[in-house]
Amino acid sequence: MKKSFYHSVDAYLNYDNTFNSHHVYAVAGFNYEQNHYKHHYATKLNIQSDELNDFNLGEKGKDVTVQGGQSKWALLGYFGRIGYDYAGKYLAEFNIRWDASSRFPKDHRAGLFPSFAVGYRMSEESFFDPIRKVFSNFKIRLSTGSLGNQAISDCYPYIQKLNMQGLGGYLMNGEPVTYAAVSAPPSGKLTWETVIHHNLGLDLGFFDNRLNLSADLFIRDTKDMLVPGKMLPGVYGATPPKENAADLRTKGFELAVSWYDQFNLGNKPFSYNLSFGLSDSKSVITKFDNPMKEFAKSSYYEGMTIGEIWGYKIDGLFQTDEEAAAYAKAVDNSYVCENIFVTAVGDYKGLQAGDPRYVDIDGSGRIDDGEKTADNRGDMVIIGNKEPRYLYNANIGLSWNGIDISAFFQGVGRQHRYPDGNNMMFWGGFARPYSSFVPANFLDNVWSEENPDAYLPKIRGYAAQGNRSLAHKNDRYLQNIAYCRLKNLTVGYTLPTEWTSKIKLDRLRVYFSGDNLFTWTKLKSDYIDPEQITVNSDARTYPFSKVFSFGLDITF
Repeated sequence: MKKSFYHSVDAYLNYDNTFNSHHVYAVAGFNYEQNHYKHHYATKLNIQSDELNDFNLGEKGKDVTVQGGQSKWALLGYFGRIGYDYAGKYLAEFNIRWDASSRFPKDHRAGLFPSFAVGYRMSEESFFDPIRKVFSNFKIRLSTGSLGNQAISDCYPYIQKLNMQGLGGYLMNGEPVTYAAVSAPPSGKLTWETVIHHNLGLDLGFFDNRLNLSADLFIRDTKDMLVPGKMLPGVYGATPPKENAADLRTKGFELAVSWYDQFNLGNKPFSYNLSFGLSDSKSVITKFDNPMKEFAKSSYYEGMTIGEIWGYKIDGLFQTDEEAAAYAKAVDNSYVCENIFVTAVGDYKGLQAGDPRYVDIDGSGRIDDGEKTADNRGDMVIIGNKEPRYLYNANIGLSWNGIDISAFFQGVGRQHRYPDGNNMMFWGGFARPYSSFVPANFLDNVWSEENPDAYLPKIRGYAAQGNRSLAHKNDRYLQNIAYCRLKNLTVGYTLPTEWTSKIKLDRLRVYFSGDNLFTWTKLKSDYIDPEQITVNSDARTYPFSKVFSFGLDITF
């Protein structure tokens, strides 16, 4: 049995007034949210009836499971806004929020978050009149402000907890032994993350606003990020607690361009519209207590770009056994090719023709990851970034003589993923040799003496898993999952009103619509969806389906 209770209260007052050319508006209010979750879970096996479901019908004292749990959180906030504009030319707005969250200790629950924005519509000035037909809108915007974030999964992250654990396999007086385990020590000074956003924007319109352009440049600073704190020595004996331990700076832009026009074609109005949007951002850690820039799970270092992928460089595949053996004598590959040097047996042991040639970047005579710090990762370098860059979309629409066509495209200009070891759609037998799925062109891409220019190396089972030769991220098999997709295409025809009126209809439109019809991508696989691999790099997710539909729109 699960119960979840959510209560929300919102109250606010509005004021809006215009006198002469002055427009003033204001909002003040508060909101309160509370969530209480509780569950009970019980099982008893060997019920002695197929129709009745009472616990008393089970064998007493055996196969009984009882569980429970509950959590609770609350938010309280006060907010206010005041705005002013004069004659639609000079614009200003001030906002402020005070929020308190139960997820933080009593002395650190509240945060104050102000913001301010100004705008100037130069095109409303009288000196714009001579060029208004060509240059119809000019507005510049500037804003700065902050917001708080308390969205962490744990409702009590600042409280150390006791959890009852079973000492598996041990009995005392015939009963299983249990004990109370203490959770890792938490931080006692958790408080809000603060996101400070600075934005400069420009809105332009031309030719009676048929051509419009909107551009924004922004810098977003995330202060006091709620992340695992500084790396601690092993003698600490527990995982580092979450703290307000890091700062992050994001720089980016957003651009939108649109065009709309209409003219007569064959004595009938022809209208069309085009629009294009592009955005990009890059985030860098600006503060974190990791002076040695050591790598650890969920850790950061100053100067780190969010999403960076470290890996090795591969300089092609060995073409002869002699070439491979000579390289093996000069450079120790056992760290990155454990399957070739340790687990392989017989004639398959050691580097051979068709195996990847890892580059000894630091000249140490061994392929490895050095001291595992950003300043010394041995032969590893940054080979890509998993965050999406240059997100874009485009829309095309036209209408003429009852015919309407619209097409919507979206895509990503650059993004990287390294296929995981279980990605059989990409690796085939390099992942799991026993898999019932093998790409149809798999052997065409595998190295052999007859196929020396192949993309994939000599076949070695499970090479993409564990600590084997293809499991180590490298630039040869890193995938650029940039793509462009036709998300939707709709073609319709509306019958002339002189036809539909005869059958008592105001409007009758027939149409065809298709989703995800075409995808263009740099991903080197015909079996993996570039959008889905961002969610699951094992590619164990069904690709977006192509959907076709025909329909009628009827208005009586």
